[in-house]
Amino acid sequence: MASKKNTTGHGLTAKQEAFCQAYVKGDSKGNASAAYRAAYDTAKMKPASIRAEACRLLDNLNVTQRIDQLNADIVQQHRLQGVSLRQRVTDGLLAEAQTAESPAARVRAWELIGKLQGVDAFAAEKLETTQTISTKQAETELQQAIADALQDDTVVQLFEK
Repeated sequence: MASKKNTTGHGLTAKQEAFCQAYVKGDSKGNASAAYRAAYDTAKMKPASIRAEACRLLDNLNVTQRIDQLNADIVQQHRLQGVSLRQRVTDGLLAEAQTAESPAARVRAWELIGKLQGVDAFAAEKLETTQTISTKQAETELQQAIADALQDDTVVQLFEK
């Protein structure tokens, strides 16, 4: 049984993997032709040939799946960095709120803790209600509101202008 060229753990050749890496990272990010130049020997190729080969690679299902996987990994890393940074900010504010020498600094730290997402200690209490009325009831209430408005001199003056 003949095997394909040396493949990586993702079913790609080393050059295809290099193309994927270059396509999602570094100077070639998002530029298929530049990623192709980074991964392959293009010294004797015309720009149109490079573009065509880069597009051919992007049509390869294994290549696009690998690019999607690499992009998902990058998103996950950024998400983890955000969580880590948020935790460090929270820890620092808690330490400052408890140990700051200045009362103003302690109060400010507690204020910032209260404003953190998830704590939201200063948000106004919101009460949401739902009321169901019939169309006939809504029509009656609207007619009554119009009749009341027409009895109000200030409303009538607005329409006379």
